[in-house]
Amino acid sequence: MTLNQVAHRLALRVGLAAFLLLGLCDYAAPQGMSFEKLPLTVMTQSGRHEFIVDVATNTSQAEFGLRYRQQLRENEGLLIEQSRAAPVPISVSTQNVSLVLDLIFIAGDGTIMEVHANIPPNSATPITSNSPVGGALELAAGSIARFGILPGDKVIGAGFGSS
Repeated sequence: MTLNQVAHRLALRVGLAAFLLLGLCDYAAPQGMSFEKLPLTVMTQSGRHEFIVDVATNTSQAEFGLRYRQQLRENEGLLIEQSRAAPVPISVSTQNVSLVLDLIFIAGDGTIMEVHANIPPNSATPITSNSPVGGALELAAGSIARFGILPGDKVIGAGFGSS
């Protein structure tokens, strides 16, 4: 093998690694949307469950949500911040989202108010909180069951609860 062939193969490997690390990690950037990523902890009877969530702090980010996302890892999610100081009912739909999701509505103090498991993908029918809440958390389908998440549990981080 010549030196040029070795250099070419190395360049291809470096290029592939860069694509995987940069291109797939920030799925929204090519669509012109970026999110702050923050750690979030859900406290349940079974313990502490750590997540890294994209935080939607405005209407455009909330509407963009998890669109264009082809997968959601077990420790990832989207936190839609509404108003922790002046909670309001929140509606969430999965229209144009290709993933089955679990949905959690959170009070301003971080208390989980409602859980909705296995929301079907691409549904225009919104799920609306039964009471005013400070935010909503979208997680990979099965998270509610896997971690035993129930109303009354706590969310800590990204401005909710206390660390």
